[in-house]
Amino acid sequence: MSITFCEKTFHTYIETLSNKTKNSFYLTHSLLLKISIGEIKIRIEEGQWQTLTTSNICFLPKGGSIEIIRSDKYDSLAVDVIPITSEMLKCFYQQHSSLFLNKTKSKSVNNICYTELQQNPIIENVFYSATKELLLLSNNNVIHIHLSFILSFFLFVDGFIPALHASMNISVKDKVYDLIFYGAGKQCCTLDTVAKKLHMSASTLKRRLSSEYTSFSKISLMSRMNKAMMLSKADNMPMTRIAHEVGYDDVSYFLLAFKSFHAQPAATFPLFK
Repeated sequence: MSITFCEKTFHTYIETLSNKTKNSFYLTHSLLLKISIGEIKIRIEEGQWQTLTTSNICFLPKGGSIEIIRSDKYDSLAVDVIPITSEMLKCFYQQHSSLFLNKTKSKSVNNICYTELQQNPIIENVFYSATKELLLLSNNNVIHIHLSFILSFFLFVDGFIPALHASMNISVKDKVYDLIFYGAGKQCCTLDTVAKKLHMSASTLKRRLSSEYTSFSKISLMSRMNKAMMLSKADNMPMTRIAHEVGYDDVSYFLLAFKSFHAQPAATFPLFK
């Protein structure tokens, strides 16, 4: 999935958030997240919930499943995000490699890494400068300098280094997610089909996913439901077509799965009203 499309789908995900029930999203790229209006509770891979406000900037690592709940203290919610490529993170890692020599890699990443703007107010200015540079499609070197500056404030944040390690490489679960997301129809969502496209046996694929602390069924469902969420925003796309695109022959069963995954009725989304 392209980095721009990841940003677009994340904004769509934010638009569907509820203040009563959690909602899941799979991160195909790392993101820097800044709340501009409102407040949220967020967690990664069923870790501890963390409250984020307008006074925080948060680093979300690639390959993680996040859940977010809107705060009912505010009528509206608005966020700004900056997607970060694996190449940029590798460059950042190399620049600060001496700091990581005695650090061990964590088996899993489920801590929310964030920094307080009150302590480092300059970060907010650099963050918004970076968002403007991205909109203007400026020189990548300028954007990298901005992002490297922001990330440097996370170096001593608990959990950031394992999150950085997890975000630098393309994992098997990333490949599985993308193959299912960009496929169409039930056949594209099967374990055997995906394994064949990855040039491995079904049993090997299951073992590889297990080593990344996930499963084929979990990644498949997340990919299909996030795709359905995106398609629900499309104009004039029938519900039967959406169900077929994400591998469901039975529309009623698709709606049940959609409601269960997103923890809210499909009618919450414009197409289903």
